[in-house]
Amino acid sequence: MTKQTDPIKPPRHLLGRPIVYRLGTRFIGYAPTWMTYWCVRRVAEVSYLFCKTARENVKKNLKKAFPTMSNAKLSSLAINTFRNYSEYLVDYGRFRTLDSASLCKTLKSLIGREHIEEARRRANGVIVLTVHLGNWELGAIFFGRQGLRMNVVASREGSAGIDELKQNYRRLHNINTVILGDSPFSTIELLQALKRNEAIAMLVDRHGPTSGHSVKCDFFNAPFNFPAGPLILAKATGASIVSAVVVKGKTGYRSVISEPIVVGDEEEFQSCAQRIMTGFESFIREYPDQWYNFVEV
Repeated sequence: MTKQTDPIKPPRHLLGRPIVYRLGTRFIGYAPTWMTYWCVRRVAEVSYLFCKTARENVKKNLKKAFPTMSNAKLSSLAINTFRNYSEYLVDYGRFRTLDSASLCKTLKSLIGREHIEEARRRANGVIVLTVHLGNWELGAIFFGRQGLRMNVVASREGSAGIDELKQNYRRLHNINTVILGDSPFSTIELLQALKRNEAIAMLVDRHGPTSGHSVKCDFFNAPFNFPAGPLILAKATGASIVSAVVVKGKTGYRSVISEPIVVGDEEEFQSCAQRIMTGFESFIREYPDQWYNFVEV
């Protein structure tokens, strides 16, 4: 296990600007969906053309997942990634105005819900891990509306405007945001949440070579620094870890939640990290143009 500092900050492409998030969360949800999809996809195409760093990072990540894929196919997947991300922002705005019943209709399929319930029966809380795939916010919103207290662990985005927007947005859905590094007591806050049998959710595919305590594993046949934080919390509290993804199909979103992992010893950290990332690899390969990682991993 290694110790480093300074998290990765994603490049601020056009779709990642505060004004885009502000429009997406406050106004887009009231317009016809087909119209907003069409408009934002055009904006996404402009962003793809002019935001070279983000574009090349997406291609590099896709190349790791598909090492034999042609450059033409990689470019096609990359531009679709920008387009799909723009639709994600539209949906992010729409969810703000949906009631619980409508959210249930939006999430067409929920595979593995029993794994969350099994984990909570242990009464030590549950740690939900995911990646920047599909609509990772929807799962937290869904369970938050169902009465499960969610605590989303996040890093600063590099934009105070976006940080504030996301925190206010999550608060509407019974979701607490814990910003790592803001307070020396953030770890205590997470421990107390697990003690209350709440859920902690965090993303694990943007943990760079200088991002805190890490566990070495492989991700797409390359060395990867898996954040040790969730493993340490699980060992300390007895909380179960589940992996989850929320991806978009032709008829709506579906979520898949893995079987719980219980971490009993530090010697298990590496095998647990590898099992988690191997599972995410299969989903990324199935939905490559929904992997919204604009930094190189």
